[in-house]
Amino acid sequence: MESKEQLKEELGENIRAFIDLDATGAAKGGVFLRSDLVEHVERIEKDGKMKVVGIVYDGTYNLEIVSQEVGKEEAMKTSNPVPFIQ
Repeated sequence: MESKEQLKEELGENIRAFIDLDATGAAKGGVFLRSDLVEHVERIEKDGKMKVVGIVYDGTYNLEIVSQEVGKEEAMKTSNPVPFIQ
């Protein structure tokens, strides 16, 4: 498995990939869609206090953006989920 640094170098510094943690085996990209998701991420991260760390897809047309407070990365646990932000 490639290191995070190798992936960043290969994909570019601006790419953040969110992967299904239950996925196993090889996977392939190549399906692209146009979305205003970038505007939502920019709004959440604009003041530098929050960082988007995940996206939850539940099989509907809704996506949940998961974020965490910058500088508090170690404190976040799965038993303490970040609340939904609209």
